[in-house]
Amino acid sequence: MVADKTGKIVLFMIYFCVSLFDHTLGFNCPKSMNLLMSQPYLSSTQCRFPTQIDLYRKFHDYCWSKLVEMYDDIDDNLPHELRSNSSPVKGSPETTVVAKLRSASRFPLSDSSTSVLRLARSVFLETQTAQEDPLITPMTIHVLNFVLFPDPSVALLDEHKKIEGYVGLPIFGADIVSLPGNKHLVALDFQPVIPLDRDGAHFLPERYSHIASKLQSIHSRYQRSNNGMAPCLPWGGDIPSQAKRFFSPYALWSRLTDDDAINTVNTSVWSAFQDYFDLYLELMRAVQKDVLLQEKTTSATDMIVKTNHARDGQIDYLAYRRLNDPARPMLQRLYGESWTERVIAEVLFPDLL
Repeated sequence: MVADKTGKIVLFMIYFCVSLFDHTLGFNCPKSMNLLMSQPYLSSTQCRFPTQIDLYRKFHDYCWSKLVEMYDDIDDNLPHELRSNSSPVKGSPETTVVAKLRSASRFPLSDSSTSVLRLARSVFLETQTAQEDPLITPMTIHVLNFVLFPDPSVALLDEHKKIEGYVGLPIFGADIVSLPGNKHLVALDFQPVIPLDRDGAHFLPERYSHIASKLQSIHSRYQRSNNGMAPCLPWGGDIPSQAKRFFSPYALWSRLTDDDAINTVNTSVWSAFQDYFDLYLELMRAVQKDVLLQEKTTSATDMIVKTNHARDGQIDYLAYRRLNDPARPMLQRLYGESWTERVIAEVLFPDLL
């Protein structure tokens, strides 16, 4: 019973990191927060299961190191007071739930004045010991969310020098979550900002169809049955209709609950995470190459397009999430109202436009 209630606490944590999955996970009732937050976690000395350490740090470090390699310089634009926070775990005073945040909005390139990438942000939560080491047991919280926002103002010309329109690049979203009770959630996707059921909408422009093909292949590798064998990352369950617009056809969404779940996270999930992230950076490089060519041959006035569905999609997404984040009660209880509101408004769902 304790494990079940503690698991519900972590469902709020998932929404804290990326609120796309609130309906999918099927729990968003803030009224229950006081009851749920009263349940203690188990420390390593209280738990009969073996302790795992350092579960998601390599995922976090991999993304930031790749970005540093790709760009000449990356800023860290968060105020010092928003970069981290901690809260003691009820019933286990030697442990704390630590939040570490990072955000960058400047990605300079030596050969281009316009970066296709506009924002990278990560939220990394882990339960730590008094020595600040990660403590991973079946009763502790560990979350990694990494999101890349592309610039919605990127517009491209076709071979006849006519404006194709704004590209509407998808958002990269990665969530890997460990829940009490040996439950793990995995969500990796190129999240569309333009509804795919809109007339004329495409997941990616035709010139980047090779990226879409690679993504389809990667998705199939991990989430499709092969020669009668079950997929290594089984589908996590149906997505409600109201949330489907935020998922691409190649979303990798899985729940892991078996005895080998930790090993699966460290092998198959780790591999899939790298594949999705590397392919997204390949997409960024391909678009960046086209943007650079246009900057050398096209004037700024030639690129004016009146209707920008990509920008409108990002505005709607951010505004909705900023106002309707059901994680508020829990975050306020853990870290206080003032810090929580600033994180929601300035880090998780900032006003980018």
